[in-house]
Amino acid sequence: MDEQRQQHPPTDLAWGLTAFLLGFGLYYLVSLVIVGFLPAPSGPRSGARLVVPLVANLFLGLVPWWFSRRRGRGVLADFGFLPTRRDVLVGLVCGVASVVVGLIIAMVVAQVIPPQASPITSHVDAWLIGYVAFLVIGAPVTEELLVRGALWGALERYQVPRLTILALTALIFAFLHLDPSRLASLFAQGVAIGAARLVTGRIGASMVAHATNNLLPGIVTLAAT
Repeated sequence: MDEQRQQHPPTDLAWGLTAFLLGFGLYYLVSLVIVGFLPAPSGPRSGARLVVPLVANLFLGLVPWWFSRRRGRGVLADFGFLPTRRDVLVGLVCGVASVVVGLIIAMVVAQVIPPQASPITSHVDAWLIGYVAFLVIGAPVTEELLVRGALWGALERYQVPRLTILALTALIFAFLHLDPSRLASLFAQGVAIGAARLVTGRIGASMVAHATNNLLPGIVTLAAT
């Protein structure tokens, strides 16, 4: 038990809230710029139209990483960034739970609110592979650094109850995706992914859970082309 506690990141991230707000703001600002300069596709998204919008997502992780490097002790010490064996095991369990609960809620909600279709290219190429790779690897890193890294650490510093932090970060995670039809399922998935962070005290576990959750959409995307 003492060894596990020593692996937990510190809870004195005084800069965590600033990093979260700045990262969150830059994400939406860059997204608006990209939308403004990238014409809407007349058909399925393909090529650069698949990958360029992902540039905005990078700021979700770059800002907390920069703050951690300049004002903290680095992402390994501040967030527990590198997954341990326990992180992997807990992350896999929470990730599978996230997939199951997300599918169940999505099917229920779809009876009331039809999901918004977002057609993409119908053939496999380097752009699509890059898109899926970011979905499974990149997004779990950037989003976890921001939401369950910087924001979670800041809320812990202000002694917010851990279950409240779990719910708040899940809600932020859901709104981050800007998809009202998936809000309920994304919130539930955020709770499941956040549970990995709650149990281990490290985002290494929540990154594994997040990647596990995103693996199914990635496989479906490739299989549907």
